Amino acid sequence: MASKIVELFGYAPTDASAPAQNARARCLCPFVGDGAAPCTKEIGDRSNRIKSGVCSIRDKDGQPVLVCPIRMYANEYRLLKDIATLAFKTDAIELINGSKTVAHQPQPGKTLVAVFGKGWGGELRLPGRPQVADESGRRIGSVFVDWILARLDSDKKLVEFAALEVQTMDTIGSYREERSAHLSSKPFVGKSSSPNWANVNKRILPQLIYKGHLLEREALCNSGLFFACPEPVYQHILSVLGNDLASYPIKNSSLTFCTYGLGPTTEGQPRDLLLSTTKTTTVQQVQIAFSSPKGLPEAGAYERAIRAALTK
Repeated sequence: MASKIVELFGYAPTDASAPAQNARARCLCPFVGDGAAPCTKEIGDRSNRIKSGVCSIRDKDGQPVLVCPIRMYANEYRLLKDIATLAFKTDAIELINGSKTVAHQPQPGKTLVAVFGKGWGGELRLPGRPQVADESGRRIGSVFVDWILARLDSDKKLVEFAALEVQTMDTIGSYREERSAHLSSKPFVGKSSSPNWANVNKRILPQLIYKGHLLEREALCNSGLFFACPEPVYQHILSVLGNDLASYPIKNSSLTFCTYGLGPTTEGQPRDLLLSTTKTTTVQQVQIAFSSPKGLPEAGAYERAIRAALTK
């Protein structure tokens, strides 16, 4: 079977350059800090945990699908500036850690945006849904949005904010054997992992709809919810919702999809992460499309399958 891993510790598995070999030998992540930080994604049980190092894998069409969230934060969290530019309609953006606004001296001529999220000002916890419990009877806990981008005025007071969810894709199957083969410079023969597309229906779309409705009630959330994901994830979402989602301007009730892809491969350098598509619709449009699934099989498909099985 052909190799599924596209990027291992930030580089192509076949990249023989010194930076790539160093990253693989030391299990480094080149996408955070100065590029010398250890990979934070681990796999395996408690007795045998190892650094994953797998940033992206190929889907059935050979397209790279990012499977590590940290991969989306390449180029010093460029994604956050992309979203702030769309939300606040200016590219003169200054991003600051949301927990350090008091002592911060703003740059003249820049729109000051306080960032709340992991590694910045911390995720902001919202109250859980009142009187709502899961299947086991336990109360559903607090709700998190991955990132809050808060636009401040010259006195560092809140003017408006935007919310951002960032999603890569989980996997099914194991890429552990393929990972080991690449690290040992051996050919890989066997099965590897694939994107877990079922999570689009089970988790991603329901969460976007719920959080989008929550944000519609916020008077200062003028640009609604943004959703950043790899291009193949967005294409799979469209296959579930249909390709006829109506376009809207960015507003309080909007849901804006921002898709990212990888740039060309250059020996000794991680591939660039590039904003490729933006599509703004509304939370309501997504909810209607999700509750009216497209591409269903012909009526009676299950009946025919059962009858065929009974005659075997």
